Amino acid sequence: MLIQIEISKEFQFLIYLIPVIIGIQISFSFFIRYHLIQDEDLPLNRILLAFGSFLFFIIIGPLFIQIARNFLPEGFYYDFFYRIGWAVAFSSTLSVSFFITREEFSTIINIKYAKMMMILNFLSIIFVIFSRIPSFLFSLSIFFVATNGLYIIRFMLVLIKKSVGKIKKNFKKFFIGAMISIVSLVFATLVGLQILPPVINEFFYFFGVSILLIGFMIMAFSVYDFPPFYEFNWKKKLQKLFVIDKIKMECLYSYNFKTDTKNNTEKRIPQKNIDDLLPKGIIGIESLLSTLTDSPGVTIEKIKKKDSHIYLRSGKEFNFLIFILMLKEDLKSASYFIKAIRDQFESFFRAILMNLSEIREEQTRIFHNFNYTIENLLDK
Repeated sequence: MLIQIEISKEFQFLIYLIPVIIGIQISFSFFIRYHLIQDEDLPLNRILLAFGSFLFFIIIGPLFIQIARNFLPEGFYYDFFYRIGWAVAFSSTLSVSFFITREEFSTIINIKYAKMMMILNFLSIIFVIFSRIPSFLFSLSIFFVATNGLYIIRFMLVLIKKSVGKIKKNFKKFFIGAMISIVSLVFATLVGLQILPPVINEFFYFFGVSILLIGFMIMAFSVYDFPPFYEFNWKKKLQKLFVIDKIKMECLYSYNFKTDTKNNTEKRIPQKNIDDLLPKGIIGIESLLSTLTDSPGVTIEKIKKKDSHIYLRSGKEFNFLIFILMLKEDLKSASYFIKAIRDQFESFFRAILMNLSEIREEQTRIFHNFNYTIENLLDK
C-alpha cells in the first residue's frame, strides 16, 4: 500500500537532499585526501579521517530521521529508522573522539579525559537505541554527546593554536564550517522531536537546512589541497640540510633552518666546502657498511648523535646524490619531510642533474634557488 504524504514534506525532503549529496561528497573528499597523502610516518594525518567520519555520520543520521518522519507511518519501521538516525548522528562526535585519543595528541589534550568522553558518547548511543524517545535516558544521552562535542571544540581550538602555516588555515576553515553545521543540529533536534507547531516546525526545518549547507560549503574549502600534517612544533627541531654529490665528495646545496630565513637567504653566499664535516663522515660510514655487508645497495637511514639526529636518503633517480637532514630532536615525520625534499630537488633540477658534469658554472649558485622550495615546504 502506498503511503500518502503531504506535498510540503516531499518538498522538505528534496531540499534536504541538496546538503546531503554535497556533504557526502565532502566527507569522501577527506577520505580521498588522506589516501593521497597517507604515510606511515605521519600518523597525525588521520585527523582527515576524523573530519570525514564526522561529516558522514552527521549527514546520514538526520537522513534516517527525515525518512522516518516524512515517509513512514507510526510503527516498527518508523521506530527503527528513527532510533538508528539518532544513533548514527551521535556517532559523529564519537568518531572524532576515536581518532583524537591517539598518543600523538597527548601534547595538546588530556588523552584519559578524551577517552572518558568517548565512553560516555558510546553509552549515549546505547541509551538512544534501547530507551524511549523522549525519556530521561534520551535526554541524558543528548547531554553526554553535547559534553563530548564541547570537548572536541576545545580540542579544535587548541589544534588551531598549535598549528602553523597552511594547515592552520585549513583547520580554521573546517572549524568555522563545523560550528555553523552544528548550529543546524539544534534546529534538526527540535524538528525531529516534533514539539513545535507545524508552521514554526517547517520554518526551523528550512532555516536549519540553509545553515547546514553554508557550513558544508565552508568545509569544502578546507579539504582542498590539505597539506601533510607533520607534528607539533616540528619546525623548531630542524637544524641543517645538505645535498651531497657522493662521487665528487662536494656539497651541492645546504640550508640552515636556524639562520636561513626569507630575509637573508639571498645575501648568503653558498659554499661548496661546508664548515660542518658531518656529511663526509656519513659518506664514509655508508662506504664502510657496503664493504662489510658486500651489499652496495644497503644504506644508513638514521644516525643518532649526542646532540642531534641525522636522517639520510639517497637520490631516487640520481643515486649519486645523498640528502642529509639534521635535527635537534627526533621527529616521526622527518622521514617523510626528507623524502619530500628529495623528490622536489630531483624534479626541479632534473635537467641540470642529468648534465651536471658538463656544467662549468659554479654549481652551488645554481642550486641556491632551491631555497624558495624549502620555504614553501616550511609554510605548509
